[in-house]
Amino acid sequence: MKLGRLTDGRTEFWALVDADETRVRRIRGSIREWAGPLATAWDTGVLDLGDSLPLDGLTILAPAEETAKVVCLGATYARHVTGLGIAPTPHPAGFWKPNDALVGAYDAIEYPAISTALDFEVEFVFVTAGPVDRSAPGAALLGFTIGNDTSLRDLQFGGSVTGMDMFSAKSQVRSTPLGPWIVTADEFGPGLPDLALTLTVNGEKRQSARTSDMSFSLDTLITWADERTPLRAGDVIFTGTPEGVGHEDGRYLAPGDLVEITIERLGAQRNRVGARTAAVTR
Repeated sequence: MKLGRLTDGRTEFWALVDADETRVRRIRGSIREWAGPLATAWDTGVLDLGDSLPLDGLTILAPAEETAKVVCLGATYARHVTGLGIAPTPHPAGFWKPNDALVGAYDAIEYPAISTALDFEVEFVFVTAGPVDRSAPGAALLGFTIGNDTSLRDLQFGGSVTGMDMFSAKSQVRSTPLGPWIVTADEFGPGLPDLALTLTVNGEKRQSARTSDMSFSLDTLITWADERTPLRAGDVIFTGTPEGVGHEDGRYLAPGDLVEITIERLGAQRNRVGARTAAVTR
């Protein structure tokens, strides 16, 4: 099943999305109220559903509430790591992204004036249903979605005493598309699904890989994150990007560029890069 977060211009709400993506049914309550029961039963009967509504006229939001933790993992695809000139590691890297960095799958990507090197990163994203049982980490998943972990490379590699300034590179407001939908984990087998990921800029393919190219298992990624911060229903975990990012050849994003991402069985994103601006919107 597909789950989305939408607004009618007055209220924001979760919804169950019909298979043809033309109609939705409102889910009453916070994701923390219903994600756990849904991931236990995989039965829409546990949801408090409203009437069917046409999707047309609603705005698709990032599928994460404002209280969601946004955990980002890196160094998970070996060829990407070596392409950045970094030695592979025996475990993932990790960092936080502020919740207000997220935007919807069709929203503009803000380009802050403090940078001239805005980069793209297609990512497979986990969404959690509740606390992690370390004996069965995968059981904590509600489903999967699409992310674009945009990065300001000139700030990331701009001479920080620690080698990389991830805060400056990754924390910009309204810079990180997420969604459109959460596809629930029951539609996939156990473990890490083997799905094709593709990112294009103005129609040119820039990234193409498979989730099975990751260096770590699904259970390892969930456990590594949960050991460092307790995961709850509705938290999101970006799982890293494959090779092909702009930093590898210096071809960064420019205002007006169209970034399109497809992940097999999850859907697609379509985001235009906005003008460089010193002011951020909140």
